[in-house]
Amino acid sequence: MLTAYIALGSNLGDRRGNISLGVECLRRLGRVTPSPLVVETDDESGLGPPYINTVVRLDTDLPDPCRILEECLRIELECSRVRPAPKNSPRTMDLDLVAVDGLRGEWEWDSPADMLCLGPKLTLALPHPRAAARSFVVEPLVALEPGIKL
Repeated sequence: MLTAYIALGSNLGDRRGNISLGVECLRRLGRVTPSPLVVETDDESGLGPPYINTVVRLDTDLPDPCRILEECLRIELECSRVRPAPKNSPRTMDLDLVAVDGLRGEWEWDSPADMLCLGPKLTLALPHPRAAARSFVVEPLVALEPGIKL
């Protein structure tokens, strides 16, 4: 069993409803424990309305972090995330794999056939390279797992 931490964000449409839908979709992958903290933050890009953000803990039988990321990307697409889109575009659903069982490293692999819209390769860096500098990730993460280190 792997333990993953996933950040969720939405700044288009019914933001709270989108986050709730994302949490429910993640439940298909295993046991989900949501953070008690949901925060609203300005869109860093200045291109859209404010975000609603939170973090969940996912305990899953998926075999590795790459498969977890693939499933997160599928959920984003299922939740009407437009891909490809310009970097930092407003979105209905953003799922970022923040950490998995303390693993550190970088991975690159061929995109599955149903994800070729994302490009020929998928990449993953753990822990997420920008998570520790983002209060909208750190605050809900610490509220969920006090003492956690990225």
